[in-house]
Amino acid sequence: MENSSELLKVSELDLEIRMELKFKEISINDKDYINSFLKLSNPEISELTFANMFMWRNFYNFRFVEINGLLCLISMPEKARPYAFIPIGNVNSGNFREALQIMKEFFRENNWSLVFNRVPESFITLFNENFQNDIEIEYDNNNSDYVYYSKDLITLSGKKYDGKRNHIHKLKKQYEYSYEKLDSSNIHECKRIMDEWCAEKNCEEHGSNYCEKKANTELLDNLEKIGCKGALINVNGRFEAFTIGEMLNNNTAVIHVEKANSKINGLYTFVNQQFCENEWHSAEYINREQDLGIEGIRRAKLSYHPAKIIKKYSVIFK
Repeated sequence: MENSSELLKVSELDLEIRMELKFKEISINDKDYINSFLKLSNPEISELTFANMFMWRNFYNFRFVEINGLLCLISMPEKARPYAFIPIGNVNSGNFREALQIMKEFFRENNWSLVFNRVPESFITLFNENFQNDIEIEYDNNNSDYVYYSKDLITLSGKKYDGKRNHIHKLKKQYEYSYEKLDSSNIHECKRIMDEWCAEKNCEEHGSNYCEKKANTELLDNLEKIGCKGALINVNGRFEAFTIGEMLNNNTAVIHVEKANSKINGLYTFVNQQFCENEWHSAEYINREQDLGIEGIRRAKLSYHPAKIIKKYSVIFK
């Protein structure tokens, strides 16, 4: 059992850290700093890339601070309660508990309840080991990630992918097409495709879609600095689809953006297959992010027969 002097030292340290706890907005200049923590954590969920944090930083009002050698990220959205993400870095039971105690006090001082959202299943044990009597855990199906074998998305082999292959065969017969890597010379074409997608979805009337346009534009404008890969599909002499992704961890790529002209049957299937074949054939898995609880997106993601679902949870401190 710790003696009183040891407890006093820990308490004084916590107080000192809390007094100096100054959360910072994310800027493009923070890429290397944030990536240094991400590399140590080998993340499995799609939210934990610098690209995702940067492109959505304004919508989710992200802030970050380093606590006890771990990067702590919080979101303070305008129309929802603030919440935190799991600490990022070389996490162990000791620094995890200490960082969360400081975060808990920070949230308390701001009259917020401490909630961790998008918590991967692999972290639930840590939460239970350290805070089992203080928390409630809720499964977040809408934000759980769909992960596929890259070979499945590339080859689309087997009876279960008959429909996907048929869509691609019909597209190839009906149209002239080409694949082109994304760079500074064709980014404007992606923005045009995005504008047309938004017009079709009436983005001006639906805030979430409009914010997706803003987030994707942020990514396109900073693509080279962030280091993502992208591609376009040209159909009959006009670019009609684009996609952007990056490596999430040592064996998994993540696809952040995929937009296509929905009037061209099979184009979404084709851009997905081509991007995986040309850029991500060396990855074992492809993370295609969550369905957000939208039934049409859920059906589409399930139709590709995921190898696994990265389950996410909300952890609510009582």
